[in-house]
Amino acid sequence: MRFKAPLPKFTAALADGKPVSIIALGSSSTQGVGASSPNASYPVKLQAELRRRFPGSTIKVENMGVGGQLATHMLKRIKKDVIARKPTLVIWQTGVNDALRGVPLDKFRATVVAGIEQMQQAGIDIVLLDMQYYPRSEKVSSFPLYLASIRQIAEQRGIPVLRRYAIMKHLVSSAQYTAQQLLAADGFHLSDAGYGCLGRIVAEALQDEVGDAFTPQKAVVQMKYPAETAKRAGTLKAPLR
Repeated sequence: MRFKAPLPKFTAALADGKPVSIIALGSSSTQGVGASSPNASYPVKLQAELRRRFPGSTIKVENMGVGGQLATHMLKRIKKDVIARKPTLVIWQTGVNDALRGVPLDKFRATVVAGIEQMQQAGIDIVLLDMQYYPRSEKVSSFPLYLASIRQIAEQRGIPVLRRYAIMKHLVSSAQYTAQQLLAADGFHLSDAGYGCLGRIVAEALQDEVGDAFTPQKAVVQMKYPAETAKRAGTLKAPLR
């Protein structure tokens, strides 16, 4: 669950006590199809987890998932739905629909790279989120190729990838969960439990990435003492308790 590439904008924003804006870009498993309500989607769970793990910080996660979309559809939305909102971090979930619909791997790869380039040029940190595991996926011959392609893109572009497929498969094979618990009734989309797990896993990876750069005392001081108040009060000699 540890990332192999840095997230400098995200880490610096938290360390400096600045507001953090995260956009979850993706298809149905970002939108929350299969959940009992929109509040059970992984972006909502992720926001709650991050606010708990980084007390005193201002963190907002926006859900920009649209069910059924291919990477090409998401690429067309990046300028309006992502860059225009000036996020600190984008978590881009993609791959499953392209693999199932037989989109040529080279075309998928070129599309994802084009989207990453647009966001990096805008100064946005990016995490790639690969496909969900479900029992029938092992019969989809292109799945391993897509999973490998996403990892290769991440390595070449110097961005982290969260290997959702491998994590979910491990949770099932290690008997921590059954596939039926992690998946909705359709056996494909995630259930409330699956989305909850995903939200916690992403939050844990982000927390690990930030490490000791974040101090709760600093965040609380900045929240209680805006610039004008701090100037009048003088320099604080000790953290508030």
